This record gives sequence, C-alpha cells and structure tokens, in this order.
Amino acid sequence: MRPESLISEKEWSRYKRHLQLPGFDARAQCALKNANVLVVGAGGLGCPILLYLSAAGIGRLGIVDYDLIEVENLHRQVLYTNDDLGKSKSIVAGEKIRNLHPFVNVVVFNVSIDYKNVKSILSTFDIIVDGTDNFATRYLLNDACVLLNKSYIYGAVFQYEGQVSSFNIPLKDGLRSCNYRNIYPDPPEIGVIPSCSEGGVLGILPGIIGSVQALEVIKLITGLGEMLINETWIFDAISMESQKIKILHPIPVIINEIVPVLNYCIPSRVQEIELYNINQLNNTEYQLIDVRSDEERNVSHIGGIHLPLNKLKDEYHEISKIKKTIIFYCQSGKRSKEAVLLIQNISEGQIKCLSLQGGLNNISAQ
Repeated sequence: MRPESLISEKEWSRYKRHLQLPGFDARAQCALKNANVLVVGAGGLGCPILLYLSAAGIGRLGIVDYDLIEVENLHRQVLYTNDDLGKSKSIVAGEKIRNLHPFVNVVVFNVSIDYKNVKSILSTFDIIVDGTDNFATRYLLNDACVLLNKSYIYGAVFQYEGQVSSFNIPLKDGLRSCNYRNIYPDPPEIGVIPSCSEGGVLGILPGIIGSVQALEVIKLITGLGEMLINETWIFDAISMESQKIKILHPIPVIINEIVPVLNYCIPSRVQEIELYNINQLNNTEYQLIDVRSDEERNVSHIGGIHLPLNKLKDEYHEISKIKKTIIFYCQSGKRSKEAVLLIQNISEGQIKCLSLQGGLNNISAQ
C-alpha cells in the first residue's frame, strides 16, 4: 500500500506545509501517524511538547501527570487558563489536545509514575519524552527506557538556561547511544540542587527547550537531519548563546532493574495541613520551618525557623532535637512536600512533619 493512501484528504490538507518540504514526503507523514509517543509531565516542558507533537500528526500520544494546575504555572504552561486552576494537568491537557487535533489518539495517565508502574505505562510506547522537573523521575524514566529498549528524549530548564539530549537511540550498528546514567551515574541528594520552584525559571524558556525536544522526536521518527545523540545541546536565554557538548567518554553503567528513588510521588505521599487547622493548635505543639530562599524570606513570611531546602540535610541534627510536630512551608507547597519526604526518609518516619497546603500562595489568595 502506498503511504499517501494511508493519509485522508483532511489530513492531507492539515499537513500540506509538511508535505511541501524537500525530503519530507507522505512516507514521513505516515511515520508520524504510526508513531507512539509518551510525554511524561504536562508542565512547562510538556505543554509545548504536546502542542507541537500533536500538531505534527503523531498518531498516538500519551500524557502522564498527577499534578494540579496552580496559578504560578500559568506564566509558562501555555495549555492552561485561569478556568483550569485546581484541575488535573493530564486530564485538561488531554481534552485540549483532542479538541485541537482530532487525528491524534490521546491516552491520559492521571497517576504518579513510580518504580511499580513505570514499565506498564511505558510498554506500549516507542519514544519517551521527559517533561518533568525532578531528578528522581528522570532516573526512573532513563532506567526503564534502557530496560525496555525505548528512546528517551531528555530536556531540563533552570532559571535562564536549558538543555536537551537524546538518549538510548538505536544506532546503525544495532547498539544504542549512551543513556543519562552514562553521564550522571547517580542522582543528587534532595535539596542539593535547587528546583525551578526554588530558583525560578524564565517563562518562555520551557517553550524553547520543549520545542527542541519535540523536534528531536520528529527527527527520530522521520529520519530527517541529525539528532543530539551522544551530545548535549545547552542554551543560554540571556546571551542567546548555545553549544553542543560531545559525550566522548561515557561512564560504564549496568542497569539491571528499576530501583526506587525518593521523591517522584510527592502529591500522594505527604500529609498536608491547612493554615486554618494550624491556627487551632497551641503554638507549643508545632514548629514552623520556612524552606524558601533568603530572598523569598525577606519579602514575607509567617514566622518560624528559616532553613532553605538545600540546607535541610546538613541541619538534620538540629531538626531532630525539635520535640514538636514540624510544619514545613514554602511559596506553593511543593518544596515543603520535598522537605517532609526528606526528613521522613532520614528519620525513618520517627519525626512527625507536615506540609502547609498550598504554601503562602494559598494564604494570599484567601
């Protein structure tokens, strides 16, 4: 059967500009139509990835996310509006992609991806695109892709800089390109490297980096151009400089199993408390700890001890002396959840700690 016979007249009209490109023919468009791509994370990176892959005509597109849409997301997560606040990212993203592109089969996984379900979620997809913002999920996806022989398109952003690389890509000799652990064998400890929620990110930057990730997917499927294989592309939004760094000496790493890594299911594993309920407590029953940066603390706070997230582990000995329920707080509630997980992990559950639900953003919105 000729490739052009697999594309309907309406699809021909929609993808006409693709089909006018030198080197891009009906066969390439059919390859996109037959592709199975999974996007993990429907946030700053995930939104442009989903928009451009669906617009390109990917036949089956999976979305994994368990987070809810918050007002602070809207400066960079361009799929969502004020009307979507409080709703599930994966469900809203799925609905909008279906409405925008009726030829795409959208599969939604409104779950926290972890070592127990990662293989089953990834199993029916060929290419995995990382739109997440934490190291634990990054290593989880990388390891699962290696074990399942899946291609893994990686992207990351922080403040004004972003990077992209394509890992575990099939090569002509039958082998696969290097994977993420060949560069970074082990994940950093929680709190050592600031997250975007702590260090911030320029709103347009995830759009640039996510678009490049989508481009890598399209090149992989169609065979067009050269991919970022065994190299990392780094982009600086302030200077507009970019560079490609070759991975000349991959670190030998053997991956035999999926190993649980702390901190990829924050929404479902942390006990939270509302400010109203804190106010009902006697102040001798709890200790507030602010885990935000110095700059945020100087703007406003609700009291308590100030210990930035990246210093918590170093101060664990002092924290262990607190004989009260610890209530961590931050701006949005994300870093405070990470703090709870960190301290519970180190103390093996012996220190009782909670996270202020919604953080200070929730207080100012009331």
